[in-house]
Amino acid sequence: MSQRFKTLSFWVLSLWVSTLWLVVVPVTIAAPVAVSTPDRSAEFAELAQLFSGRYSGVVADPTDPTAQRRISLYHKIVRIDWSALGEYVYYHQISLDGFDSKKPWQQKIYVFDQDPARKQDAMRAFVVPPSLELANLEADPVKLGRLTKASSPTAAGLQGFEAGCEFRWSRAAQGVFTARVRKRDCSYDSTAFKQKISPEIEYRLVAESFGFHEILYGAKGKPLFPTSGMIVLARQAVTAAAVLAASRPAEWRSLDPERTVYMDLDAGRVIFELSPVFAPQHVANLRALIRTGWFEGLSINRVQDNFVTQWGDPDGKKIIVGAAARVPPEFEREWTADIKFDSLADGDVFAPQAGFVDGFWAAGDREAGRIWLTHCYGTLGVGRDTAADSGSGAELYVVIGHAPRQLDRNITVLGRAVSGMELLSALPRGTQALGFYATAAERTPIRRVIFAADLPATERVELELLRTDSASFAALVEARRNRRDDWYKVPAGKIDLCSIPLPVRRKAVP
Repeated sequence: MSQRFKTLSFWVLSLWVSTLWLVVVPVTIAAPVAVSTPDRSAEFAELAQLFSGRYSGVVADPTDPTAQRRISLYHKIVRIDWSALGEYVYYHQISLDGFDSKKPWQQKIYVFDQDPARKQDAMRAFVVPPSLELANLEADPVKLGRLTKASSPTAAGLQGFEAGCEFRWSRAAQGVFTARVRKRDCSYDSTAFKQKISPEIEYRLVAESFGFHEILYGAKGKPLFPTSGMIVLARQAVTAAAVLAASRPAEWRSLDPERTVYMDLDAGRVIFELSPVFAPQHVANLRALIRTGWFEGLSINRVQDNFVTQWGDPDGKKIIVGAAARVPPEFEREWTADIKFDSLADGDVFAPQAGFVDGFWAAGDREAGRIWLTHCYGTLGVGRDTAADSGSGAELYVVIGHAPRQLDRNITVLGRAVSGMELLSALPRGTQALGFYATAAERTPIRRVIFAADLPATERVELELLRTDSASFAALVEARRNRRDDWYKVPAGKIDLCSIPLPVRRKAVP
């Protein structure tokens, strides 16, 4: 390792540990007029819109006395779910070789407190030591789990700083947010410089960029490095298309033919992926129904606007042979350790946790130890009567409207559509109660339902899906959560589970 790299690494460690890519400006605090603590939820929500993002730029190397050398800096800031630490928790990774570097220079955790016991203009900062090997932890549930399961940041191996080294932040005019650490308030023993350091740090964050100006004073009260003024890094606009275009082949997975069902209509083919992890008995029974020809001659009988498209036996007279007519309900299941859950940091209205399991929309309650698949657009479910065990897979439906999450845990979900949804969502709406068709002529005939595994490879549709545990999927979620292209003027700052697309593409031919 070169001496310059060591020096620069030490500078980054000491310079950024107390940093947040926040903002600047001293704030005059008026005397309180009431003893109650104000609710800063709206302000924190606005901060959430600004903070998450990717920033980069070519800047002067602050360790170069000649101010001639320039370096590239890459920063990504994403919100993470660490409820024990706070509601607004962010992960910040700084690199020289790209946003998703496997060996970042620095990783930090920031916490904006809304706890009445703390000053509400304070932001805590923690350093993630490289020895923890938690690079890109926001896209790796295992790494994030190792961190958030700890009882405290110290227990997780993070390095905190003494009181006074917290950032004091405020909102200024024109949407500018500022943060500052003052030399007179903060000092700490630096292992990198082997002396006591007093930082003077100032940050500025706006919609287009964030800037920082830092001076590190040593034990003798003199700056350790030359000052270079405010360094500004530009926010990088990231679109979903750009994320997918930059994704790596290893971030995609192929559909398993044994869990893939084709439903052929006159208008084309609808492709479903099944989840035996959540509905093993229903998937097994559906396999038996399909392989005994149950759906031959049946039809799509119901299309209710903004709700579901449903198919099966329109008259209810066909006898099930070779499969069960009733299957015990599989509305939810135990949340066991073998379930790989890719968490969504934004939370959920219908459950304590929301995210993805094997690429399926899922929600659950870790404390209660229960998890289930959710009703989003394209969800495949099992029709039933009033009795919970009255479904078998002989009647199926797919969601074609706004996510009816009230159905969660009240009906068995066994999969989702991955292709051909337009063939089901664009059908004429039924005019009878609940969207059923009034006449047989209005129904859409089902030509064939078959497992991909039961077809020759030459007749299969080779698709692959973006893995929900991949860095590209995390970037895709972020791109949709905080859209910052020319058209969007006000990024939402949050995203709900069912608004996240699960990308599917044709598998490339070698």
